[in-house]
Amino acid sequence: LCSMDKDSQDVHQVLNELKNKFQEMRKLISSMPGIGVSPEQQQQQLQNLREQVRTKNELLQKYKSLCMFEIPKE
Repeated sequence: LCSMDKDSQDVHQVLNELKNKFQEMRKLISSMPGIGVSPEQQQQQLQNLREQVRTKNELLQKYKSLCMFEIPKE
C-alpha cells in the first residue's frame, strides 16, 4: 500500500476488502459460544470438566478391574 498512489482506485479497493474482512471477523467473534463468559467463569467450568474427567476415569478403572467385559488383546 505504501508504494501505491494513496488516491488510486486500487488502494480504495484493497482498503474496502480489508474493511469487509474485519467486519466478517467481528461478526464471527460475536457469535462464538462463550464470548460473554468471564475468565473466572471459564476457570470454574474448566475445573468442573476436569473433575468430571477424573471421576469418569476412576469409574473406567473400577469397571476394568471388575472384569465385567473382555478387553481385546492385540
